[in-house]
Amino acid sequence: MDPTISVGGILPSIGGNVRVGNSDCFLTEACEYTNSFLHLTPLFGLILNIDADHLDFFKDLDDIRHSFRLFAEKIPPEGALIIHAQVPDLKTFTAGLHCRVVTFGTGCGDYHAENLSWNAMGCADFDLYCHDRLLGHFSLHVPGEHNVGNAAAAIACADLLGIPAVCIANGLSGFTGTDRRFQKKGVIGGITIIDDYAHHPTEIRATLHAAQKYPANRIWCVFQPHTYSRTKALLDEFVDALTLADQVVLADIYAARETDTLGVSSSLLCEKLKEKGTKAWYFPTFDEIETFLLENCLPGDLLITMGAGDVVRIGEKLLGK
Repeated sequence: MDPTISVGGILPSIGGNVRVGNSDCFLTEACEYTNSFLHLTPLFGLILNIDADHLDFFKDLDDIRHSFRLFAEKIPPEGALIIHAQVPDLKTFTAGLHCRVVTFGTGCGDYHAENLSWNAMGCADFDLYCHDRLLGHFSLHVPGEHNVGNAAAAIACADLLGIPAVCIANGLSGFTGTDRRFQKKGVIGGITIIDDYAHHPTEIRATLHAAQKYPANRIWCVFQPHTYSRTKALLDEFVDALTLADQVVLADIYAARETDTLGVSSSLLCEKLKEKGTKAWYFPTFDEIETFLLENCLPGDLLITMGAGDVVRIGEKLLGK
């Protein structure tokens, strides 16, 4: 369709985060922070999930849902809202919308993935149905069940645009992800180093569930929390999500736009992980983390650097060594 594209991350297939096309199709990844997505007027709006996040701006989850509802109301009657079938209280959320509502999911939704199988790298093959109609068989080269859901959303949108299923399948098969989304950085001493941008508990769970399907002896997660407000508001959720790793190493909170006035820290997160029985360590500097990892990671381990800050530097420095 030769679209113009604006994406929040670096997409290797377009050589950056922007592509200028020669058609009337504009595809963008939108963010709810500061309600910036309400400046858009989409024909098709895809909502992958609605989670409590950016709580330095939103009051609570109800406030976030209200903004997402305003986003959905901007879709015209000839367009469609494509939304995950497992969004809580979906009927209430979509009631009274003027546009068509199309749901997607894994094992549920108007467009649903069935018969999943996994390869050695944790990537899925699956059948995709629109109601009872089989659209086709699809193969992914990005890992994790969350990407099956993402693919189902993309398939739904492409199908509504009249793109043939064979073209959709070819597109998905050739998609290898964006930078900092389960991105393999390299291997050193038999240790595979992955980098991931996950900085919300839901994202962390998705990434670590994907890692559990990856061929590895132990999963190490080097996590750098992002902003004090998010860490404080979702502290218990972070703890529960990080317990999916075998070993957790914590860096200091990446302040981003904030100052430390909330009394929360990575050392507190570390202590709560230990209380849950997870092996966890906190170090105040990257140099200490790198030294610890060099001394304790073993061949066959999977090491994930995780967070929206500069934690990626740790894996890159290890590979340099």
